[in-house]
Amino acid sequence: MSIAEPMTVLTDWGLAAVGLAVAIRLRALEDGQLPRRLWAACFLAVALAAIAGGTSHGWAPRLAGTSRAALWLVTYGLVGLGNVFILAGAVVAAARGGLRMGLLALVVVRFAAWFAFIATKPDFRYVIYDYAGTLVGLLVLAACLARRRRPGGGWIAAGVAASLVGAAIQRGGKGLGPTFNHNVLFHVAQAVGLYFYFRGGSLLADAEIGQ
Repeated sequence: MSIAEPMTVLTDWGLAAVGLAVAIRLRALEDGQLPRRLWAACFLAVALAAIAGGTSHGWAPRLAGTSRAALWLVTYGLVGLGNVFILAGAVVAAARGGLRMGLLALVVVRFAAWFAFIATKPDFRYVIYDYAGTLVGLLVLAACLARRRRPGGGWIAAGVAASLVGAAIQRGGKGLGPTFNHNVLFHVAQAVGLYFYFRGGSLLADAEIGQ
């Protein structure tokens, strides 16, 4: 059985492999720090989303319309869930007390509202818009870490830069040709970003506990 978009599938599943590897490694480096545990969960969600997305790119043309739509919705939901975990980890690393609880509630409500919307309008551009909000949150975390002279901010900022490059390529819809299309380049940029996030995430500590 031929695959509809072999290079896109390959890079999607490659992204999944990177996500799974850094999730396992960060879980091993958790050392009782909740932000690291949450970021490891994010990486796992990204890995699962990449598997589902690669499957969609490769075999969706052979699926019934409802099955294809359901598979894409699962993919989008997993990406959104990854955003929840990484933002929650950022909040735990940067905030304390009532501010922390309020921000965590906002992260959860944001996801619920976004998913309810995208379930009725399943378009990848809304995934990118949601991701843009997550990147803003990560930049705020990087700035907080830098202001407090705590490690990890530089790596996180580098991850945001890689993610922005990937998002711009994906939204632009232009690649290096039929084989290395915009989706392929997006996956490569995201894999680089995951590595940078892993390096920064491995240095995160609970703001109420410290390192």
